[in-house]
Amino acid sequence: MKVRILKIGGSVITDKGPEAFERLRVKAVDEVCRAIAENWKNLIIVHGAGSFGHPHVRRFGLSGVGASKVHLACLKLNQYFSSRLTDLGVAVLPIHPFNFYVRREKLECNLELVRRGLSSGFLPVLHGDVIFGKEVEVLSGDDIVIHLSEYVKPTRIGFATDVEGIMVNGEVVSRFSREELEVMKSETRDDRVDVTGGMVEKVQKIFELKQKSEVFVFRGNYDNIKKFLEGEKVGTEVIL
Repeated sequence: MKVRILKIGGSVITDKGPEAFERLRVKAVDEVCRAIAENWKNLIIVHGAGSFGHPHVRRFGLSGVGASKVHLACLKLNQYFSSRLTDLGVAVLPIHPFNFYVRREKLECNLELVRRGLSSGFLPVLHGDVIFGKEVEVLSGDDIVIHLSEYVKPTRIGFATDVEGIMVNGEVVSRFSREELEVMKSETRDDRVDVTGGMVEKVQKIFELKQKSEVFVFRGNYDNIKKFLEGEKVGTEVIL
């Protein structure tokens, strides 16, 4: 089975502004879900938590009731996103990391659930969340993508973001390699404005991928998601 993974950034489907708290971008969710609904077989979706995640961690912390509040906010976003997909005829399998993942020596999960969902014609939808490690910790959507990729060996991985692609020297590039990463990191170290849109950490995670997949970073709108799911090049291709 040729599996694809698509990560929808929290900045695409929620407002992540400084004062935002559980602020959904309803039109953006609808646009993203319509594109997915047209081509969702053999696909895994992971979405970020956006303003349903980080503001809650800052406000409530990760101990006891705080962790519960963070998780429930992430569930709220996932329920809205998943419900919109089902409205469009998609057989969604929501998977919540808090009761799916655990970190012992390394990150672990019940991968059989993902495989069974795919083989049974469902669309697994995971999301940024809290999980149990030594203590309760945050697990980002990007980390989920990297972990799942090691086991399901996707042919394509897409990162839908709020920018057109990866920028080097102030311009979006069509291809990006480890050499360009060093340039981007040096721009950040020089205390310049981060024109990459906070991309350094994301790209470093992408280079942690252990298998060869086609990887693209692009703006998360209807047209670009549609192109990615149809096998076209879009945004910036990351050369592993």
